[in-house]
Amino acid sequence: MSHALNADSHMVHEAPLVVSQLLAEQRQAIQQRLLAGASGEEVVTATTDLVDGLIVGRYRTAARAGGEALTTVGFQQCCLVAIGGYGRRELAPHSDIDLMFLFHPDAAKVMPELVKQVLHPLWDSGFQVGHSVRTIQDCIDLGLADLTVRTSMMEARFLAGSPELFQQFHARYVRKVVSSGFDAYLEQKVAERQREYQKFGETVYLLEPNVKKSQGGLRDLHLLQWIGSARFHAPTIRELSDRGILSQADYRALKEAREFLLRVRSFLHIRAGMAQEILTFDEQVWLANQLGFTDRPHLLAVEQFMQQYYRHTMGLHAALMRFVERCRRRTLWQRVSRWLPAQRIERYFAIDGEALTVPAESRSQVLGKPALLLTLFDLARSRKLSIDPSLLEDIHRHAETLSVEQFHSPETGRTFLSILAGPGTAKALESMHRAHLLEKLVPAFSRVRGLMQFNQYHKYTVDEHSLLAVAKAEALAEHPGVLGDVYREIKRKDLLHLALLLHDLGKGHEEDHSEVGKRLAEETAARLGFDERESRTLVMLVHRHLLMAHTAFRRDPYDEKVLLPFAREVGTPEVLRKLLALTAADIAAVGPDVLTKWKESLLVELYLRAMQEVSGERETADEPQRLARIADDVVAQASDNQNLPNDKAWIRSELEQFPLRYAYGTSPRRIAVHLGAIRRLQPGGVVIETEFNAPLGTCEYAVIAHNDVIPGLFSKIAGVMAAGGLQILDAQIVTRRDGVVVDTFQVADPDYQGEPPMDRRESIAATITDVLTGRQSIEAVMRRGARLSLGRSLPAHRQPAEVRIDNETSDRFTILDVFADDRQGLLYIITNAIFQLGLSVHASRISTRLDQVADVFYVTSMDGKKVEEVGRLETIRASILNEIEVFLGAHAA
Repeated sequence: MSHALNADSHMVHEAPLVVSQLLAEQRQAIQQRLLAGASGEEVVTATTDLVDGLIVGRYRTAARAGGEALTTVGFQQCCLVAIGGYGRRELAPHSDIDLMFLFHPDAAKVMPELVKQVLHPLWDSGFQVGHSVRTIQDCIDLGLADLTVRTSMMEARFLAGSPELFQQFHARYVRKVVSSGFDAYLEQKVAERQREYQKFGETVYLLEPNVKKSQGGLRDLHLLQWIGSARFHAPTIRELSDRGILSQADYRALKEAREFLLRVRSFLHIRAGMAQEILTFDEQVWLANQLGFTDRPHLLAVEQFMQQYYRHTMGLHAALMRFVERCRRRTLWQRVSRWLPAQRIERYFAIDGEALTVPAESRSQVLGKPALLLTLFDLARSRKLSIDPSLLEDIHRHAETLSVEQFHSPETGRTFLSILAGPGTAKALESMHRAHLLEKLVPAFSRVRGLMQFNQYHKYTVDEHSLLAVAKAEALAEHPGVLGDVYREIKRKDLLHLALLLHDLGKGHEEDHSEVGKRLAEETAARLGFDERESRTLVMLVHRHLLMAHTAFRRDPYDEKVLLPFAREVGTPEVLRKLLALTAADIAAVGPDVLTKWKESLLVELYLRAMQEVSGERETADEPQRLARIADDVVAQASDNQNLPNDKAWIRSELEQFPLRYAYGTSPRRIAVHLGAIRRLQPGGVVIETEFNAPLGTCEYAVIAHNDVIPGLFSKIAGVMAAGGLQILDAQIVTRRDGVVVDTFQVADPDYQGEPPMDRRESIAATITDVLTGRQSIEAVMRRGARLSLGRSLPAHRQPAEVRIDNETSDRFTILDVFADDRQGLLYIITNAIFQLGLSVHASRISTRLDQVADVFYVTSMDGKKVEEVGRLETIRASILNEIEVFLGAHAA
């Protein structure tokens, strides 16, 4: 590369077009070196050298060719300075370039001409340069007033002009700005970084991280260097290490992470042809291939690459946090307390301020004994103390000298269960994971460290998801509803938290992760000395951790063939409580806002139904008596509903027209509203009732019509709602014996915070009525629905859609399970395909997790019978799948 760079200073003599071409050629040469295996350090150094050659050459030419005044100013009263990332010689192929013209006040009149002579030719040739023009006093004033400017000028690097002026600036800036107010600077920069975490990702384990600004990204390294420069006047990790400020282990981790991230970032830039910082799913697949990873039977190449990414970013972030703690100055009380006798606990431990530590004379003894190490974490948990960062660092370094077998003793087992019992379990487990101790107790945890899940369901890696699930479970203690009551009633929270820790550790194997998890749970139970009942509970919770979600979201809990097998598998009220808490925590830990109020209500509905069964408190009254009681409850609503007669016999006869699941699963108040609508229904007409459910944040649209009003009722309603931007969460499709249809849709309306205005609901209802009565075609409505083209673009390597057929669960219905990438309008595509196949939908469950749907439809043929013929079932499956793939393929394209 040195030969190519020799010509850079001569580029400036050429016309702008020629300079652009030469610049493109030089950049292309750097890109080829990267693709051929050059390191990230080589690429940023070569890019920086390229830019230096061009800019320094332009400055010298401008100063010499501008007459005596410019020459004097350019070389005696001004200098050109690189700042920010350019100043620290860390330019990726398309990084921003920041320059500062530093000048003596006597040169103020000539400076605009010099700046113009330097920058205009660069801009004309397509070069992107940001600049500032400042005196030394300007720099000092701005550095004291503006945090960003202060930091960028700490990395100032001399390029050309007067070296004496630069030296004056550097000496005064260090003395007046860099060395002043360190404590405030540290806290402000840490707070600034925390705000970036909130914006770009509060965990290292984001599935599509920003390599520069997400937690563990390059900005963490920059922050460490800025703090090192301000506190110790050592701006590089090498200087910090050489002076003993940074440990050798942290230096190695930081150096390796920097090299890895610089290389990844350079690849992102050259592929995008611009400053691309986000490591998207598609970029991950491409990069894994570029870096030589190959698929294994149990682990994709991209998953291996991302596991390496997370290892580096986690190490970088942990090193930063340790460094920040080391640089924080102690308060007067903290300094005084160091001379006071530390409060000793259980012989080996001491409280140092808000942290638990081990005094120097006992440290080697504790580090070598697993039982004492676990006691440390349990004491910190029970006393709500953090653990001294330097001690955590020592434990991390020493962990590799301890074998897994040393941790498998009755004493360590009892202490581990104490940690798991809580409160404070999640924080303790997270610290143990950072110190590499958790995998000594649960060896499978080492396999999933930084293991991504290459799908759209999860936002976090397996280890982060598992730890977050424990935290979400503990947060249920403050939940005001049924979930909180259930969590607080659980007697053995250690079993629940252990099940959450283990539930996904089977991922990354060829075999189904639940089956692998079952074996891990059996092994863990044996190591911890569980009795038969404890073992059975743990194994069930881990092996069947998806059972409750799948049942609640995909099946009808009022169907005896659904409820009874579920209740039999759960077995006892205590296991049911644990399974509900585990399911809610697991879903909440998938990603922000994934556990919606609506999903919570479905889980609670199944829980309450199943609890009657497993506790033996299920109503034994026969159906007529139960129906009579429901009729009484509906009659009690008559005074509030003028469309409903106060006539128990009429209400009872109307209820008998419905399937039992409608009567049992619908509140008396809503039944009263639906019956009032049926009284108003005219032949060939449609009545629509809407209501906002504030606790759930959803709207209910109840569509009442005769079943012969128009073919494909469900699909047409779904089309109207898709065109209007509504998201259908659940659909109960009921056809009474007399042919009256009561289709109830629970929907979210993203256009509104809180309750949508009445005119919005009336507008949707009017459009549905127009379509169902033939006044408008669904095709015309959907053409006007511009919403259908909006939304997140699908990844090029998206998961293939899947359609499954279940003919076993229900005696009356064929059940279609559909899994696909979510897209506005997809439900209409599916339901229209079902209609075109000559099928009738009787009930539906619509479920979305992040960008994936799991939609379930209970269907029959038009004569009301299950579809039994094998060839017909395969035609149904293939036809629906084809329609989905065509629809999603068109959007991906």
